[in-house]
Amino acid sequence: MSSTISPVAQSLVDNLGFKLTAIDIGWASGSAIAWSTQVVPFIFIAIIITNIIMIMLGWTKTMDVDIWNYWHVLFSGSAILLVCKGTLLAWVFAIGQAIVIMGIMFIIADWTQSDCVEIFGLEGISLPHCQSMCNCLYTYPIDKLLDKIPGIKNIHWTSEGIVEKLGLLGEPIMMGFIIGGFLSALAQFTSPEINIGTAIQQILIVGMNIAAVLVLIPRMVSLLMEGLMPISEATQSFLEKKFPGKELYIGLDAAVATGHPFVISIGLLAIPIILIEAVILPWNTVLPLADLAALPFWAVPCVLSSKGNLFRGLIEMAVLCAIALTFSSYGASIVTSLASQANLTVPEGAAQITNLAIGGQWITWIPFFLAKMVCL
Repeated sequence: MSSTISPVAQSLVDNLGFKLTAIDIGWASGSAIAWSTQVVPFIFIAIIITNIIMIMLGWTKTMDVDIWNYWHVLFSGSAILLVCKGTLLAWVFAIGQAIVIMGIMFIIADWTQSDCVEIFGLEGISLPHCQSMCNCLYTYPIDKLLDKIPGIKNIHWTSEGIVEKLGLLGEPIMMGFIIGGFLSALAQFTSPEINIGTAIQQILIVGMNIAAVLVLIPRMVSLLMEGLMPISEATQSFLEKKFPGKELYIGLDAAVATGHPFVISIGLLAIPIILIEAVILPWNTVLPLADLAALPFWAVPCVLSSKGNLFRGLIEMAVLCAIALTFSSYGASIVTSLASQANLTVPEGAAQITNLAIGGQWITWIPFFLAKMVCL
């Protein structure tokens, strides 16, 4: 999907002539920075110990095996060390924030697990994925608020309801074709030098590719889940021997939830939403680019909290995008400063670099603000 949607997003950005100074170079830049600092082994060990202690005390049922995504709190730890100049207090803050935030994520993973079973069919699996699931802390309250608004509370765009009302047009393959074609059309017809024949060809190609994505990804995830079930059961058996009488979930990356058609649909529809917000938000400096293909990961908490309601999920996604732009704008100077440690270069024409991913994991900025105030 990334190879299909990234050129479309690039064309949209180029053709609309956005003048923003902080370039989104993708989540990989954040992870490269996170894994390149001295604090890594200390935070890594602290998270594992925290998880084990919380399980033993009955504070969580999630055994997190998604080690790669520790980079979310590793990044904030690295940022704290940078701004506080590596003092002893900075090290305490850096390690402490990782313990607290991941502890919160284990609890969120437990709290949302029943919805993961109901909406995504993830039996025995929870999602302690910080970048995605920390957003549940406001998508669920937004959903409760929407329940109280006359008219809106009665709008239910579920996958079953859409198929029932629209027939073939409501099927995932047709939704993918329509959404992909729409995004490609936006990219093609905003160009001053449009060739109608080429434009139609590209619209059809992108539409077919996205249609294939919405058909194949659910099947791929289904096969992945089938493969994971024996591992999950064996792990559950092993953990029950070590922690008798305790029900435990296997903590995985939010990628396992992308099999739901609305996760991909909301992620794709969020591209024009976040581009519009990037222009109209007066404090935003970020030019969304590389991480646009990763927006489906943000859609996971929106689909969960809305119980698979496309309409509500889009509203919640719009809020999430605005928050992510805000924090990634603020963090641009930090990312640019840390980039030299990971041998990352600033693209030509960009004053700063950043990524939408660090904005999406807004919760990691709270300890950074606290550390900055204490250090100053």
